[in-house]
This record gives sequence, structure tokens and C-alpha cells, in this order.
Amino acid sequence: MKTIVITENESNQRLDRFLKKLMPQASSGFLQKMLRKKRIKLNGQKSEPSTTVAVGDVIQIYFSEETIANFRSASTRKKLDQNNAVLDVVFENSDLLVLNKPAEILTQPDKTEELSLIDYAVDYLIKKGDFNPQANLTFTPACANRLDKNTTGIVLVPKNFKSLQAVNKAIREDQTKKIYYAIVCGKPKAKDEIVGYLKKDPDKNTVTFSEQQTSPADKLAVLNYETLDSHSDYALLKVILKTGRSHQIRVQLAAVGLPIIGDPKYGNRLVNNRLYEESGLKSQLLHSAIFTLTDRDKTFTAPLPYLFEKNLKRFGLTAPILTEK
Repeated sequence: MKTIVITENESNQRLDRFLKKLMPQASSGFLQKMLRKKRIKLNGQKSEPSTTVAVGDVIQIYFSEETIANFRSASTRKKLDQNNAVLDVVFENSDLLVLNKPAEILTQPDKTEELSLIDYAVDYLIKKGDFNPQANLTFTPACANRLDKNTTGIVLVPKNFKSLQAVNKAIREDQTKKIYYAIVCGKPKAKDEIVGYLKKDPDKNTVTFSEQQTSPADKLAVLNYETLDSHSDYALLKVILKTGRSHQIRVQLAAVGLPIIGDPKYGNRLVNNRLYEESGLKSQLLHSAIFTLTDRDKTFTAPLPYLFEKNLKRFGLTAPILTEK
């Protein structure tokens, strides 16, 4: 038998979800069956899967240590390239780490073995002593928001489960304000709102835009933009994201004839090829500069990357003053 005492990092979640995180290789059906048969108890009693666990609760698991170890199937930590200085810390306290993500790195792992921002963030927190993987049964720091691989800017990494729940709740309940800057081809309006629906093709990892919903799977996407400067066929836009969809800004701007410079999927190929040959640019000039948690009245700002500023000068555009107004 194994006895587990719930700490703050495991509290305030359903019992079945805690068990699934604890033993990810066990099926949900199996775990629920073990609860029914009282092979898993909460505070010495049979409990429903939906019961919320609290600090100090005691869970008894009547499995052998070997069985539990097999169900846990602990993953090994990835070997990091210590010469790759990925982390640019914008803000940090005991609950939250805020990073300025560079281009050409995943926010979090995908199906490949490629290292991601969160791999470096977790390694950083372990070395600082802010996270102990041996002491945390089910919690590992994760990114609360996600940016595309070649988009730069603000990424939030809550350091504990309580903070993760709070930030996720703010994002889910639209208690955030997100401001991006983008350099685009075309002649935008002074201000505009783009409203429509996005459909994702998971096999191709591409998204298409339509003004009307064509299926229940289509997701509403809304953004506002303001033109801060323009010169010839290029412009600098300030984009306020109203919904957070995969590839949203890139797809919606391209759909109205304003493709982002350097975007390999939705951009202008002729312009992108020329810039790649001239300067090696291979990522979209889209930067998540300002992220506000409105329920906390807390704003985080990430300065523009060097390549973004370099291309502002290239196109004769004035660098913006980063402000949430």
C-alpha cells in the first residue's frame, strides 16, 4: 500500500484527475473501477471520482510499489544544451515566471524530441530550488499560454498548481489583454476589426479563415488592429487579440491582404524569399509585447527582438512605444 498526503500543489482538483496525473499509464476506467472496489480510498473511505481533494487529505492506494511505478512510468529529463541561452526573464516572483520567448523554439513539447521553452524553464526552476520534481507527485510547471514556434514574446509559467489554476482561469474567463506588434505587407486601414471563423487541419498544421461558420468545429476569432506607421507597401500594426486561437493573427491578417513579413505558411512568398536571401530572415515578424492579467491589474512587457527592430529600419518604419493603451 502507498499513502499520499495531499499538499497545496495537488489540492483543489478532482480525485480522478489527481490519480490520472499520478499514474498516467493507468486508464481512467481502471482507476474509477479501483475507486469503486475501494482499492483506492480517500481519508479511509470510498469516494466518488468527482470528489475535490484538499490539503491534508490522505489517499491510500492498495497497489504494490512495482505496480504504481509501472503506472507512473517516470520520464527522464531531457539533456539541455547549456550553451543555448534561451531564457529571457521579464518578471519573476514566488508564484510566476514570465519569459520573453525567442523565435525558432517551441513553447512546449510536441511529438518530436525537439527541446522547448518549458524544458529550459523547468531546468531553471530546479536549479534555483523553486521546483523539486521528487517532492511534487503530479505537478510540473507548464506554460499557461502558447506562442507559435516562430512568434516571439510573452509566455507565462506559473510555478505552482494554485498559480496555474488562477492564470488559466483568467485566460479562460477573458480576464486578460494581449497586445502584439506585426510588420505586414499591404496597405491597411487606420483601424479595423477582423471577425470570422477558423478551421484547423491537424494533419497539415494549417488554419483557414472564413467570414461565416461552415461547421460546428469552426471557432470564432476576433482581433482589432491599428496602423502605427506605413511606408510604401509595408506597415507596422498594433494588434489587440480578443480571442486566442491557433495561428489566429497570422491567418486573419493574411485573409484581408496583410500577410506578416517572414511568415512561412501564410506570408507573401516573393517578399519572404527576397528577405531570406538578403538577411536570412526565416520567421514571422510578430511579437507578443504586452500581456495584462486584468483581474490582478498586472502587466508584463517584452521588448522588441533585435531582428524586429532591424526590419523596422529596413522598411522605414518607426519603432513603437510599448504601451497597453
